[in-house]
Formats: sequence, C-alpha cells, structure tokens
Amino acid sequence: MIPSYLMSRDCTSLPRVQCLRNLFQQSRTAGASAAFFYIEGGIGSVKSVGDKLRLGPYAGIAVAVVGVSFASIFIRWSDSPPLVIAAYRMAIASLVLLPFAVLSSRAEIKSIGSRQTLMLIAVGAILAAHFFAFITSIKLTSVASSTILVTCHPFIVLIISHFWLKESSGFAVPGILLGFLGVIVISYGNGGGDSLTGDLLALLGAMLAAIYIIMGRYFRRKLGLISYVFIVYASATLFLFTACLIWNLPIWPISMREIALFTALALVSTIIGHTLFNWSLKYLPAYVISVSLLAEPVGATILAALLLSETPSFVVVVGGALVLGGILVTATFSQRSQDSAGDMI
Repeated sequence: MIPSYLMSRDCTSLPRVQCLRNLFQQSRTAGASAAFFYIEGGIGSVKSVGDKLRLGPYAGIAVAVVGVSFASIFIRWSDSPPLVIAAYRMAIASLVLLPFAVLSSRAEIKSIGSRQTLMLIAVGAILAAHFFAFITSIKLTSVASSTILVTCHPFIVLIISHFWLKESSGFAVPGILLGFLGVIVISYGNGGGDSLTGDLLALLGAMLAAIYIIMGRYFRRKLGLISYVFIVYASATLFLFTACLIWNLPIWPISMREIALFTALALVSTIIGHTLFNWSLKYLPAYVISVSLLAEPVGATILAALLLSETPSFVVVVGGALVLGGILVTATFSQRSQDSAGDMI
C-alpha cells in the first residue's frame, strides 16, 4: 500500500524525473520515512521501504535505544543542577530543529488550531517534568536503578493505549511480561539505589513517560514529525528555564565542558534518541515503543560499567537478556498482527 503522502500526486501521468522530484519535495514534509523509497515494477509502484519491509521503524528504535542509553552517562558527568541540564538539553534540541521547522513544516505548524496547540504545550510540560524527575534521580541513585525504574511504564501504556487509542494489544502481553521480569531481575542484581527519593523520582518519571508516549502516539497520527517534536521540545524548554528562574538556579555563565555535555545530551539522546522514538510512534503501536524503551537500562548499565566503573553482576546480565527477549517477542507479534490487519497508513 502506497503511503498517503506519496499518493497526493499521480506519478503515472508524469515523467519519471519529474515524479521523483515531486516525491522528494513531498518527503521533506512527510517525515523521515518518506526519504526511503524505491521503484518496483515501474514508476507507478512507488512504495516506502518502511511500508514494504517494515524495517524502518524497528531500525529507528534500535538506534534510539543507543542514543537514550548515553543520557545517564552525560548527566553523571555534568556538575550542573538537574533543572539546568534538562533546560539546556531541550533548548539545544529545539535550536537544531528550528531550521527544519521553518523550511519544511511552517505551513503545517501555522495550520494547527488553538486547542491542539494548547494540548501540545501540555505535552511539553509533561516532557519537562519527566526530564526533571529522571535527571534528578540519576544524581541521587545508581544509573542502573534509575534507568530500570524510569522504564517501568509498559503496563500503563498498554492499558491506556488499549482503552483510549483502541489498539489491540493482547498479543503484546507475553513480551511485556518477559521484559518487565527482566527489569525486576536487573533491579535485584543491582540491589537498588541508596536514596529512596531518587527511586521515587524515577518512578514518577516512568508515569510521566507513559503519558508522553500515549500523547505522542495520538498526535503523530495527525502531525508530521518535525511539527510535533519542535512544538513539544520548545514548550518543554520554556517550562524548564522558567523553573530555573523561579528557583534562582545558575543558567549563565556555563563552562565549555558543561556546554559540550549539554550538546551531546541534546544531539545523541534527544535528537537521535527521543526524536527517532517519536518518528516510530506513527508506524508502531505505543506499547511496542514502550517495551522497546526497556532496553535503555541494559545499554545504560553497560555504559556505566565501561565509563563510570559501575560493573553489573551476572544477575544483571541475565536480566538484560530477558529484557531484550521481551522486546523481540513484542516486536515479532506486533509485526504479525500488522501483517494480518493490513497497512497502518
């Protein structure tokens, strides 16, 4: 099935070169997946690789997991307060997205109604609160404990996506249970964090992440990737810097070392990590994205062992295998369900 954004012009009536030029122009406003297309059986059979093979969203998730796994490391290396880290993370990510928003998504952003705009700003507030809770927890407890607890949101996402988004999710239960079992095993292997406050903040971050994922799934059905993430990231930036001013936190001057860490956090963990997750939300059910995020504590634990000398035990390794197994099961059953139900777009 040809995606809707490639069906807006009838390629069969145009010269091949002109058709490709039109498709390229449309792909700039349709999101990252539109850039991956091929020709099969003539110019009238243009299909996206994501629609044909369905590999794009899953590859995006894999790269996103690596990006978000580095977040804990960058946060630990930073000496700035959590709110300042979160504010600069969102600010730099918003600045990176600004040219794309102006050049390719300006018309769509202008067409968004006031009610939707307010809802998107609310999503930005949720994202800001999530980052504050998560970054603070990283400062107060171990990397493994924080990332494990902050990813304990699949059940929340599963329930909400089932009743609100009307997504059939019964086939995903085995994978989610297996992944969650792996999270529990990892938590046992690490012995938990030293600070109850850090653990509770990580759990709060998990609840906020669940709401953020569900809202993202809802809006990604209606908006292009750049339009959605730019408004949400920019809104989160305003909320976070406002909070910094209220609490009289130092936001300037910032050392070059801190600026470098904020930039790495924005580019690697936000632009590559979270933005790819947001892109995948258009093509995969919300609970698939949620269970995929369970791989973050595995990656973060490994990176913490290499870069922070927080060595995982054998039990943690076993738990990591269970988490990855849960992701594989969920993705496999999701693939079969979508194949039998037809294209999502």
